[in-house]
Amino acid sequence: MMLILRDTLKMMFPIMLLGSFAEVIKGAFLTPTGFMATLFKITKWLPYNRDLAWIMGSIFHCTIDMIALYGAFGAAYYTAKVYGRKSAAAGAVGLLSFLIISFQLSDSGMPNFSPRLMSEGMLISLIVGYVCGRIMVKLVDVKKDELFQLIKPVAVVIVLSAIINMILGLVGRLEIPTYVASFVTQHTQINALLYVLGMGLLTNLLSWMAFGGPFTNSPSFGDNASLANMNAALKAGSAWNVPFKFTDTTLYHSFANFGGTGVVLAFIIAILLFSKKVNNRRVSKWSIFPAIFNNNYAMMLGIPILFNPIYLIPFLLAPLVNMILAAGLLALRWIPAAAYPVPAGTPGPLIAFIGTNGNWLALIFGVVLIVLDVLIYMPFVKLADQIIEEAGVADEEI
Repeated sequence: MMLILRDTLKMMFPIMLLGSFAEVIKGAFLTPTGFMATLFKITKWLPYNRDLAWIMGSIFHCTIDMIALYGAFGAAYYTAKVYGRKSAAAGAVGLLSFLIISFQLSDSGMPNFSPRLMSEGMLISLIVGYVCGRIMVKLVDVKKDELFQLIKPVAVVIVLSAIINMILGLVGRLEIPTYVASFVTQHTQINALLYVLGMGLLTNLLSWMAFGGPFTNSPSFGDNASLANMNAALKAGSAWNVPFKFTDTTLYHSFANFGGTGVVLAFIIAILLFSKKVNNRRVSKWSIFPAIFNNNYAMMLGIPILFNPIYLIPFLLAPLVNMILAAGLLALRWIPAAAYPVPAGTPGPLIAFIGTNGNWLALIFGVVLIVLDVLIYMPFVKLADQIIEEAGVADEEI
């Protein structure tokens, strides 16, 4: 199973890497409200910037936004390959299965697919691909080369996928709401703090499991708590006395999301400083550009971080430590809360600085946290190197 997972993630890495570059270029450089576009007025002087943004958006939507499709194909392909069956046919069946499972009918009658499953359902897609691969192994006779023997396993997969689609449709109609912002605004600050810490921890855990968590990858400033904080800051001309100090924006996004979930920017720095493995260093160098703008997809697959027990503890611990320390400084009124909106694609360490309208202590605190996070990751990076050495695994290029 681990061999199948490794080969699948390895296959997906270049897709995610190029998709990460495209997302960052579009969001931060070619969107008028993006961080770099705002800073250097790129959209005002760069010719064909809209066309370039459209191209980058197309690449993003066909890579990261549909990453689960590649996961389903790869898991089915490599499962069948391990057992000596028709790999390409299994990959196609895995892809077909996940398309059926994620299929939705839009109000216009045009076919649609669940965006959450496509972009955040990679764990589900890997399971679907593995199951489809095993069905192909079970029902396809390797000694025969008859085209029609594929009909039976494909029919089984289609029926099972349709049933799963119906179940997911019923669950979706329940319209189970999320209560992140409402909980923060309706409970005491200490309860809100514990809730945000718990939701942040859950988000990172689910990200490590290749599944979307309750917090998004970038602050939206559109929830009730953030809007209340922003209105209070604009009215008073300062963010020191906002009503809700402990929210996902003021804690998680401002101090615990440097380089994406798990403070991956610190992980990259730790690898470049302490790892002796050429492959890990190469992946980190390629991934540092998108990570600066809070995109960690390439690192999640390239190292990989996904499903890797060695990195689970620092992946959860570093953001949690950051949020706890940030909450302490907010409670002591050493720094104000990040209440002002920030441009899309703002680098993680600058979110608190811009969100507090230029509080220098918030910026210095962010730098201190990155150093601390690098120290948290350091022993695990060295441990991973040691395990690779003891296992005798070749330091291969991806």
